[in-house]
Amino acid sequence: MKNQKRTISFLEKKEVEKIISSIKPEGSRNLRDRALITVLFSTGLRISEALALEWTDFEEQTGKTMELPIIGKGGWQRVIYFSPEALKAVSEYMKTRNDILDEQLLFPITSRCAQKMVIERAKAAGITKRVTPHVFRHSLATDLLKQGVDIRFVSEFLGHRSLNNTMIYTHIVNSQLKDIHKKLYK
Repeated sequence: MKNQKRTISFLEKKEVEKIISSIKPEGSRNLRDRALITVLFSTGLRISEALALEWTDFEEQTGKTMELPIIGKGGWQRVIYFSPEALKAVSEYMKTRNDILDEQLLFPITSRCAQKMVIERAKAAGITKRVTPHVFRHSLATDLLKQGVDIRFVSEFLGHRSLNNTMIYTHIVNSQLKDIHKKLYK
């Protein structure tokens, strides 16, 4: 009996953008949701890692790509990168926070709350695929590979200890190989 390959769910970049743009850029909850989804896609963070971020990490940010060392799964340290777009979303959200002095967490919600929010926001944007916070991590990895980023760099972005963990994303990009071969060998 053959080993079954694990399939992953992911969104195209346009679908991620559709979800984000469908959230009105006003009100603390809306801005929180926009910021969290933007951060998840921009960084490839696991939901537990994103929910452990502290607002003080963003006080001195300049709007340019920001590096932030974190302790991820298994206690391993890695550096994550926040795009200017993600930093702008975080900044807009932080302006609405009245509890900044009392609460250290950037996103003071539970994983379950984040999961419900992502499902609601995807549905409201008309996305029919099953969407969870982890899907944004898969979506970033898939998008990077489709853009030609070396799998070793994708592995580093995701904080995988082994390249084998990152290989699950290659079957998606491998579907493009046939098209490439057709173009090269008509």
